[in-house]
Amino acid sequence: MMCLKVSLFKIQAREEKKEKKKANFFRRKTTFRWGTPSEPQSALLAPFFVGSGFGITSANKHWTACSEPLRQQIERVYDTLRGDEKTLSREKFHAFLTTMQGIAAPEPLRLEKYTIQEFHYLWSKNDTAWRAVRKLRANENDLSHPISNYFISSSHNTYLEGNQLSGKSSAEAYRKVLRNGCRCIEIDVWNGSPSRTPSRSPMPEHRRAISSASIVETLGSVKQAIADRASRHSRAASTGQLTLSPRLPAEHLTAVESERKSTDHPGDCSDSSNSQTRVEPIVHHHNTMTTTVPFREVCRAIAESAFETNPLPLIVSLEVGADREQQELMVDIMKEEWGDLLLDKPFDHVDPHKRQPLLEELQRKILIKVKRLDDSTVDPDRPETVDRGRTLAVNSKPPICEKLAKLAIYTHSEHFEDRDSLSTRSPSHIFSLSEDRFTSMVQAKKEICNQIFHHNRNFFMRIYPKGIRVDSSNPDPSFHWRRGVQMVAMNWQKTDEGMMLNDAMFANTNGWVLKPCGYLTADTTDYETTPKRTLNLRITIMAAQYLPLPEESSRDSGFFGPEKGFRPHVKVELHVEKQHKSVEYEHETPPRVGNNPDWGKSGVSFEFFNITNVMEQLSFVRFKVEDTSTASNFRDDLSCWACIRLDRLQQGYRWVELYHPVTRQLTKGQLFIRVDKVSR
Repeated sequence: MMCLKVSLFKIQAREEKKEKKKANFFRRKTTFRWGTPSEPQSALLAPFFVGSGFGITSANKHWTACSEPLRQQIERVYDTLRGDEKTLSREKFHAFLTTMQGIAAPEPLRLEKYTIQEFHYLWSKNDTAWRAVRKLRANENDLSHPISNYFISSSHNTYLEGNQLSGKSSAEAYRKVLRNGCRCIEIDVWNGSPSRTPSRSPMPEHRRAISSASIVETLGSVKQAIADRASRHSRAASTGQLTLSPRLPAEHLTAVESERKSTDHPGDCSDSSNSQTRVEPIVHHHNTMTTTVPFREVCRAIAESAFETNPLPLIVSLEVGADREQQELMVDIMKEEWGDLLLDKPFDHVDPHKRQPLLEELQRKILIKVKRLDDSTVDPDRPETVDRGRTLAVNSKPPICEKLAKLAIYTHSEHFEDRDSLSTRSPSHIFSLSEDRFTSMVQAKKEICNQIFHHNRNFFMRIYPKGIRVDSSNPDPSFHWRRGVQMVAMNWQKTDEGMMLNDAMFANTNGWVLKPCGYLTADTTDYETTPKRTLNLRITIMAAQYLPLPEESSRDSGFFGPEKGFRPHVKVELHVEKQHKSVEYEHETPPRVGNNPDWGKSGVSFEFFNITNVMEQLSFVRFKVEDTSTASNFRDDLSCWACIRLDRLQQGYRWVELYHPVTRQLTKGQLFIRVDKVSR
């Protein structure tokens, strides 16, 4: 009997313990004071949460996921809005969205009162009210204009992953830029060397696997190549002559033996008529030590990635150093790999001698930019004869064969001699100029600047980086966009100021951006009289959260951990057309400690007032988070960044998403700012 009583006592104790746990759990779930275990008044609000798409737990989790500094900043906004009231009324919430955040017609608010968790949740779930970057308007996606009426996201020497002298070339580089919105790519094509690889595109089911025998053979080829190169360098050193030859592209040796030979002599060409298989061309930065990649492999990568998520047309700019036979083979390869994607004949209703096609007419099409027969003896993209006082050698290239020239339908390269060339009226012509030549021309005389501006309303112009940018750095593309240049070819592998501006220009687009008023074919104004405004801009840095630590910071962070050794400040730059070169529109905050910095109740404000001649569509605000600790003297101090086109920067309290300094992919880092912007 005693044992039975003890057992019953234990069972009762366990049941009481369970009930106590349930009560505690319920109290944790009712932290918004909507009810208690005895008075569950929160049930009255259940219909609202079901209809609004969130619940008590969702709002609370969303709130606690914020860093402490950010919660404090949001509490300050909330307390200011509610005034003397305990909670925020629906009327004051609505006024905040319309007046402070600039939303014309916010969604109806269903509650009479809002706690801070509800306020934060509904605010942050409304992208228009929360994010710094405005969504594109319907007219900004207009595809009904001629193709020269758009700015085009463009790449220079797309195949390179590193610098211009010794970087690696790869087909993967094309996949990366195309998947990130690039719509004009460049391919430098040269003669290949004898190969066992069949020129006909292999069917997927017949792809050749690498056997153990081929591995042994490849290793032998690599060993022989190293010995050959060592012998050549030894002979060159003994005679006092040293020739630069490309590095061995080991990534291709497993597939074709020819790559070993082509890397040493990328310009060599053998007569394929005497061989059983055709010799295929290669992609290479000529007269450098960069590696090579097969032209077919590049074409295949383009076919795979060009239109995965982007239907707008792709322009392929061909720089051809290959001979006639290899050029004809290039055409065969492009047709085999691209099929119907390649535009190989003009549309019946669009005569290329009379007008340009509309952008909407070219969806899912690849356009070839190459020289035509009447201009093929001159290289339009050759280095300028004089570059900063240095005379540069200009290598002649073979003339373009008829088979390849026929593909230059709506986009053909034409050599730019001088300002008289601007009188050309062929709708399909494209002038290519180096950045320094273009800059010197538009700054020399106002008449030339206006002449170029008028030309670029109707016809294409492309700018590429000057030759001394061997580190793959980039020009400021906005300078050229403001003069109407459609294609500013950028080195996408380098994250610098130029690429940040390029990313901002084409953010959330498909790589084609309609030019603003004054830049279109129907407009007639001069460059100086295009519509511009006077800007008053104040940006207040409030707080940041989850800032990524700079590379290697964890190794030199000291006893207190990497966050305590991180001293970030925020630099804010306004990129507009400067009236004087000496003017600098940039400010920076004082540094704070850790990756969740707070700049106080009022934040740190930067004013850019009475800035004249501003075209918001071609101006930008750039944010850079930099480490100011002593450790940053021994490494890159850039933690993360953001760049926003001025016309898309929204007013009010805003959330700025931050990007990685190398990959340019989104990080967890975010800035909380206030924007006050007036243009008149």
